[in-house]
Amino acid sequence: MTWTTFDVHCNVSYDQCMESNGLDLDQLRAFVAVADLLSFRRAADELHLSPPALSRRIERLEERVGARLLERTSRSVRPSVVGEAFLERVRTVLEDLDDAVLGVHELASGHTGRITVAAVPSAASSFVPRALARLAGRYPAIRSRLLDGSLQATAQAVLGGLADVGIGFNDSPIAGLQAELLGEDPYVLAVPAGHHWQGLRALSLQELHNEPLLSLAGGSGNRALLDEQFAQAGIAPRVIHEAAHIWALTGMVEAGLGCALVPAMVARPAPAGVAVVALRGQPLRRKITLLTPVERRLTPLAQRLLPELRAAFTT
Repeated sequence: MTWTTFDVHCNVSYDQCMESNGLDLDQLRAFVAVADLLSFRRAADELHLSPPALSRRIERLEERVGARLLERTSRSVRPSVVGEAFLERVRTVLEDLDDAVLGVHELASGHTGRITVAAVPSAASSFVPRALARLAGRYPAIRSRLLDGSLQATAQAVLGGLADVGIGFNDSPIAGLQAELLGEDPYVLAVPAGHHWQGLRALSLQELHNEPLLSLAGGSGNRALLDEQFAQAGIAPRVIHEAAHIWALTGMVEAGLGCALVPAMVARPAPAGVAVVALRGQPLRRKITLLTPVERRLTPLAQRLLPELRAAFTT
């Protein structure tokens, strides 16, 4: 496939313009493949070309740009200094073109595609499905996949490319991810039916001192965040039972094993057999963040999901 363009570069000082031809996309893709795989043989296999045909494409590209892009020896190949700089430009051009083609395909086919979201369980069971439903309402032909897991699992899914975007909490930096603050989610006290605190509108943190509590296990992100905020308030919670997952924790509250601090989004609405009491004075809270990869461009479909996630969180 050959993409021919005519770029006009004008020198205002001398009032001169010069015209330049575009480059062959197949040659550009061949160059990227060799630079990524550091092997003519593997790149030829990936592109379904013979090694001589691949070599000819690289040679023609180097002739066109007027510089050696790859340093070759009998045993290795790697981008030259010029090739390294050219490689980043080429990646951007090809990614922009792929996005444009995908956008045209979406328009022609009624917006098809697949979107995968990774989210912590509380978000995966509350506002994220609403965002996916809104997106599906606009583009009925799309397919969606929702992965729920710990904060660590969510981050790894986005970093590893298993998920397009993620929903986590807290704003501590995670290497390789951009964290956009969606808002805050306060913790509330979930109490079992018949508990002496049922019916109260709010409690202070100090009133929880020495109260037997249920909690998520020590390795969870929520537990670590709560322990940190309790320590800042000078309170040592008395945890008597633990659960690995938030829904197991609310089930233990419903069974009458005790009270537990849970994210407010989990308790809206409160599960059957569970009452919710707000915290006053020094409320505990977490920051809900939208996680996107730093070094990977979002697909057009993922870009369309972002405003839906923002809107769903606030409603």
